[in-house]
Amino acid sequence: MNLHNIEAFLAVGETGSFTSAARRLHKTQSAVSQAIRQLEDEVGAVLIDRSARSFALTAAGELLRSKAAHLIDDIKKMTALVLEQSKARVRQLRIGMVDSFATAVGPALIQSMLDEALNLTLWSDLTPRLGEALIEKRADIVVLNDAMEGETHLTRYELLREPFVLLLPATMAWNASAPDLGLLARAYPMVRYEALSHMGAQIDSQCRRLNVSPLRRVSVDSTEKLIAAVASGIGWSIGTPISLLRSREYSRQIRVMPFPGESFHRRLYMLSRRGEFDELALRLARLAVTELEGLVSGELRRLLPHFYPDIFVTNVADMRAS
Repeated sequence: MNLHNIEAFLAVGETGSFTSAARRLHKTQSAVSQAIRQLEDEVGAVLIDRSARSFALTAAGELLRSKAAHLIDDIKKMTALVLEQSKARVRQLRIGMVDSFATAVGPALIQSMLDEALNLTLWSDLTPRLGEALIEKRADIVVLNDAMEGETHLTRYELLREPFVLLLPATMAWNASAPDLGLLARAYPMVRYEALSHMGAQIDSQCRRLNVSPLRRVSVDSTEKLIAAVASGIGWSIGTPISLLRSREYSRQIRVMPFPGESFHRRLYMLSRRGEFDELALRLARLAVTELEGLVSGELRRLLPHFYPDIFVTNVADMRAS
């Protein structure tokens, strides 16, 4: 049986439609349909009930899906292990990362990964979409703000833990050393991450716990836009120290203050599917924490000396997969 045809069949079975499978595989719908028909010819059985009003696998299709999924996973793991053992370059490596990490550490990782892969694809996105890409096998390694503890088949490395801080425009007439968050929320607009953002959800949850409900909100889809909005005086926000490295030119236009009340933290993780690129993920995680430690102990320490002790970067020697 052709393995590409099996992969197309599994994509159809997992997504529940030819259209979604084609999108995942970056192929046309007709190409996916043709692959399924070829597979049916190869096994001599109908795998998908095309007469049903809703999508359905036949009994033969269900059996093939249960067996083939393990087969494809084993082949991918075997290929990855052989490549790791031989130190050969992988044919394709797809890595997604949150934007704050992409700016701070991305260039160093890119340089390292050029020695690991013949074809390298990198992009930045929000944490939920990066997690989906990893689970749906559209990404091989991701760096995001969620450990995804419920997914037991993933290998994860914690890279960084940093406190959330209050971000105020330097021009804002607010001189209190410990601002009243409720009063601030009533007096000025809040610039926040959009609801889909994992950090945005964390911040919203903390505000609810403190019974803080901003009267006016401005939602943005990236750290760069959030920092620029605060620097221009549009409103206040809640962010993290590392986020300021993305927009260094605005550092003089923003006052960074400790978050009022109970502190909470953002955590940064590198995740991959267990059994695929395990050694590579470990090397990249070690490189990432080395670069992060240099940024935190160097530029970030000079920029925000009062927050430096509260930022934790995993020690390379202590790095363990979970």
